[in-house]
Amino acid sequence: MSKKTHFIVNPNSGGGSVGKNWDQLLKRIEDTIGKIEVTFTITKGHGSSIAFDLCEKGIEILVIIGGDGTISEVVDGIIRSKKSEVSIVVLNLGTGGDFSRTLGVPGDLNLALDKIKNGKIRKTDVGLVSYNSEKSGEFITRYFINIVGCGMAGAVVQTVNKSSKKFGGFSYYLGSIANILSYKNKSIKFRLDDGEWLERKVTSLAICNGQYFGGGMRVSPNSELSDGYLDAVVIGDWNLFQKVFYSKKFYNGTISNTPKVESYKCKKIEILPLDPNNSAIIDCDGEDIGKIPMTVEVITNAVTFLI
Repeated sequence: MSKKTHFIVNPNSGGGSVGKNWDQLLKRIEDTIGKIEVTFTITKGHGSSIAFDLCEKGIEILVIIGGDGTISEVVDGIIRSKKSEVSIVVLNLGTGGDFSRTLGVPGDLNLALDKIKNGKIRKTDVGLVSYNSEKSGEFITRYFINIVGCGMAGAVVQTVNKSSKKFGGFSYYLGSIANILSYKNKSIKFRLDDGEWLERKVTSLAICNGQYFGGGMRVSPNSELSDGYLDAVVIGDWNLFQKVFYSKKFYNGTISNTPKVESYKCKKIEILPLDPNNSAIIDCDGEDIGKIPMTVEVITNAVTFLI
């Protein structure tokens, strides 16, 4: 490897399988590309600070072993470092792998490792979400790479993150089933690009850079990673029967043609609860981070991947 390269590894990825099998995985990697430098993430958010520090030290390529949450954290660290020339290679070993589906990351480890040397450059947009922390009350900004949303999707992510994730992507399906019966739809208002405010009672609202979330649910088939826009997908006031019956449309890519579903392209969206005491949970690239209100904006051509 001629360029300065460093691996950022989330040992909890894949339901903990990365950490449990690290010795074998490391051998496979080093047998293919030689000795590597590795830093493990320890806590939620650690990937961002690791990436920031490595960028400050002049690293040129960051290789991520982890899922969407780890990718999102590394992207956040790179952007905060203002080292946009740093390239990212993804080895998709996470629970959901939804962003990797849109990006086109190879499922084969050797093919993915080859991207370190021979990958083609792809610039992508990222999103910036601003919200108030439930714990501290402080105003927080965070970059994301795939999808941020609120509503039932946030409740599902919260359920999944409290589980062991031992069933991989299927964990999201189980989380959805657990919430279908109990989740109460939320009343919100939102506006696009400083336009008029729109009021809706929603099951979920997803603001998408990528196409997939929830372990393979294709919530935004028309999203493109480099078009300079986010796609806001509003899942309206579905009743219990509709939640069960229409859920299959997430997996076959036809959700846009489903009753009570609206899609908008925008560069900015603001979302407020109509009842501040009954706010929707925010999910950001597979992590439940707080509750609305929130504002989301697109940052164009912000990071570089090798694919």
